[in-house]
Amino acid sequence: MANKDSINFNVLDSISVIANKLADSRLRIRRTQEFSKAQDRLDSYFKTTSDATWMLCGIISYYFDNNGHACNFNELSDFFCVPVMKVLSYKSDIESLLKKGYITNTMGLDSNEVGLQNSFELSRDLLHCIISNKKITITDKNEGEDFVFSTIRKMGALIESPLMSFEKISEIMTMEKKLVHNSFFAETIKLVPDVHDRMFFYNCCSDLFTGFESRLSSTIESAYGDSSKKFKVADEFMNESHVLLKKGLIEFTNKGNLMDSAVELSATAKEMLLGENAKLFTKSAKGTEIIQPQSIKQKALFYARENEAEINRLKSSLHEENLRPIQKRLLEKGLPQGIAVLLYGAPGTGKTESVYQIAKETGRQILHVDISSAKSCWFGESEKNIKKVFTDYRSLCKTAKSDKNGKMPILLFNEADAILSKRKDSASGNVVQTENAMQNIILEEMEKLEGIMICTTNLATNLDAAFERRFLFKIKFENPTVEAKQKIWKSKLDWLNDDMILSVAQNYDLSGGQIDNIVRKITMDEILTGKRPDLNELHQLCKHERLGSAEKRIGFF
Repeated sequence: MANKDSINFNVLDSISVIANKLADSRLRIRRTQEFSKAQDRLDSYFKTTSDATWMLCGIISYYFDNNGHACNFNELSDFFCVPVMKVLSYKSDIESLLKKGYITNTMGLDSNEVGLQNSFELSRDLLHCIISNKKITITDKNEGEDFVFSTIRKMGALIESPLMSFEKISEIMTMEKKLVHNSFFAETIKLVPDVHDRMFFYNCCSDLFTGFESRLSSTIESAYGDSSKKFKVADEFMNESHVLLKKGLIEFTNKGNLMDSAVELSATAKEMLLGENAKLFTKSAKGTEIIQPQSIKQKALFYARENEAEINRLKSSLHEENLRPIQKRLLEKGLPQGIAVLLYGAPGTGKTESVYQIAKETGRQILHVDISSAKSCWFGESEKNIKKVFTDYRSLCKTAKSDKNGKMPILLFNEADAILSKRKDSASGNVVQTENAMQNIILEEMEKLEGIMICTTNLATNLDAAFERRFLFKIKFENPTVEAKQKIWKSKLDWLNDDMILSVAQNYDLSGGQIDNIVRKITMDEILTGKRPDLNELHQLCKHERLGSAEKRIGFF
């Protein structure tokens, strides 16, 4: 049974006949029987006049020959080998194609408006019907996300076009009036009253979709053009007093001088524009990494008894069935909901690994922050990077809240000595000012924390008092006891006998990390030589791991 939507002739073949005849024809056609037959079929298929069919065949031919690019009047004039004015005489035919939705105007929403600056894209619906050899069905594209996104791209093309500034403003405001019911455009007009400022913003939105970098100088030039405001605007951007920066819609990705600075949409602006899809266009803050709980390798950890009790209490608090009621009760009492934890003590005692194992057991993501990478040599950039860390973390928390099975992620500041130490006199220099500013940001964020923040540090004696007050849990990690070290040695090298384990556990005050290093050396030697160390060799390895420090002795060997 024939498909009711199928056509009884090959549409592409007929278009090819017309397009081949029209190419370089100067629009003077000597009609053959084949041409006339193809013309009649296409006029009926497209429901267009013969002249409109010619224009459409020219646009379709250009589309296929130029990788799907839009076609303008100059390119149509080259195709037909006629002056541009001759193509403009077919203006009403092209407008009829716009009304039918066969082509779209890359600049402007008004289907009836055609000008020299216009470019025309082939409708995807029409293209699909032609290739599938089916009856034409054009869906309404004036609603929904796709329409908003295509409109933004049109605005970007218009703003970057060589039109005069007053022409751009007129067109943009006409487009806005037709879109005032849309929440994104309504909110933008409310937040940004000046149309030049909105044009700058729309251009950045368009750059987001096209993947181009929004260079500050060129974006100002496009949006403000011949306006006398553009130098004042450039100064406002460099001083960070521009309305788009103050409203939190735009942020710098690179800030130097005017010519090498670049900007992008902020997380707030991306959410306005894209909603829940904003995460697809969001870059993580510098020095951060998201670690999934399933990617963490399970590892047995051994603590001193007092440490073990504290870790188990923390772990129990972070199990989902306990955390939710805890946070609910804290909220009811008007107390901060966030769980802030400080793990401190000597290096290699298992602070970071404890966080990983807690995350794995409780099924939580970790947003891991490397403080050294978050710092920048550019003035003000370090503070922005830290702010971005918390913006990213709030976004992860929001995603977790929206999922009925979602769990609050852990924000981990690993080796956070530099940001937790006592604040210094800001007169000491720019580096100190930056560190103090970063600390102030973190302190403010801890006050409104709704999730889980864990910091690890080796130097708790220099902890700033303001931080000390904000940590709910403060757990000190000591080097493992003899009993704990015996368990660690046995878990790592199960072939060691009890006497050997007791000997090294009693004679060397090693951290878990140092024992790991010795185990790695033994494993490497075993692979290379096929031998395992005896007791004397094991003692030598322990001595060398101490790097000449006086090892803590208990008894003799």
